[in-house]
Amino acid sequence: MDQFGVSALADWLEDQTSALLNKKTIVDLDRVYTAIDYLQVLKNPAAAYPEMSEETYLKSESDKKLSLLNDHATLGQLQDRIMVNHVDGSITDDDISFKYNHDTPFVNGEYKPRKDLEILKFGLEVIGAVTATNHHDTVRAALAPDAVLSLILAANTLHDWQIK
Repeated sequence: MDQFGVSALADWLEDQTSALLNKKTIVDLDRVYTAIDYLQVLKNPAAAYPEMSEETYLKSESDKKLSLLNDHATLGQLQDRIMVNHVDGSITDDDISFKYNHDTPFVNGEYKPRKDLEILKFGLEVIGAVTATNHHDTVRAALAPDAVLSLILAANTLHDWQIK
């Protein structure tokens, strides 16, 4: 993956929205994991997080933006998400900040795959826009681990829904 890969993945997801939601195209978890690992925000490979316990993640790297309420549950069971919705600042001055909001793809216990796809697409698009500037350390320092984890959770839950 290079500095443009995150945006390219976001663009592909946008182009494939209908096919993904109609289960004609399955989200490529390896490609999502590669993009997440490229960001170097999380301490472990992206593939490790869905099976990690909430307690382990909370104690090791969470920035406390996600609602982690069940120490014994795996992160893959988590229904809370943090959406990356904006970036402010000056990339040339290495001074940026991402803006986030809470979201959930579950409404009254029912899974809404479009919401996870939006969280994934929009987050990757915002992150990819600044990653493409090649200020990798600035992006890594500014990104919230819980928001990056949310991209993994959105991709995994969407993938699981697609293959059922």
